[in-house]
Amino acid sequence: MKKNLLLMVGFIFFCVMAGATSIYNIQYTNSRGADNSYPSPYLGKQVTVEGIVTAVNFNGEGYFLSEPVSGAWRGIYVLDTEHKPKRGNYLQISGEVAEYFGMTCIRNLNSYRVLDQHRSLPTPVIISTNQLTNPLDAEAYEGVYVRLVNVSVSSIKSKNGKFMVNDGSGPCSVSLGNFGTKTNLPALGTQFLQISGIVTFSYGEYTLNPVSSEDLQIQQPVYIQTRSWGSIKSLYK
Repeated sequence: MKKNLLLMVGFIFFCVMAGATSIYNIQYTNSRGADNSYPSPYLGKQVTVEGIVTAVNFNGEGYFLSEPVSGAWRGIYVLDTEHKPKRGNYLQISGEVAEYFGMTCIRNLNSYRVLDQHRSLPTPVIISTNQLTNPLDAEAYEGVYVRLVNVSVSSIKSKNGKFMVNDGSGPCSVSLGNFGTKTNLPALGTQFLQISGIVTFSYGEYTLNPVSSEDLQIQQPVYIQTRSWGSIKSLYK
């Protein structure tokens, strides 16, 4: 009897998994679409997906899911104000694929299940600032948890928490405060060891959105004592 029960559970699990669509398949496209927003090939269709919650409370309207191993095309936005998952929750959801201001999302959920909790977040994908400037490259990272390294603030875009950073390959946009954490704008020329966050698209622009203040790590100075005259110099590497 116990063996039959285990077989039944395994069969149900297989059926559930067989009905799921990967985030990669929903996101992957090489077609710009009529409005150059690279719409999903699943646009308007009902899908079931599974993923780890990488960020919550995006502008108070939803959260982001990622496949366990992060990478290009492996993250997506869920437009959902009814449920309040936590980072690290592993979800299975069903809903409609849509475009939200040009960003692919899943909305109008008809099924929501927390399959696991306290999952480790996928390792952020390291990309260059230029990859968020070029639309064809940037589209692959829409909804994905990524990381920029060794960047400096090249300009301040607005008082609304937006600024530009550059690692030498070309500038890209960073936006603060979209996940509810208020952080002061950095000064022009500030150097960051790394900035992590979620890539979003709206109003024709791809932007990196840090989830918390911990996602911004300022490059710390190295203090060197010069023996010849005993003073301390501050050098930035």
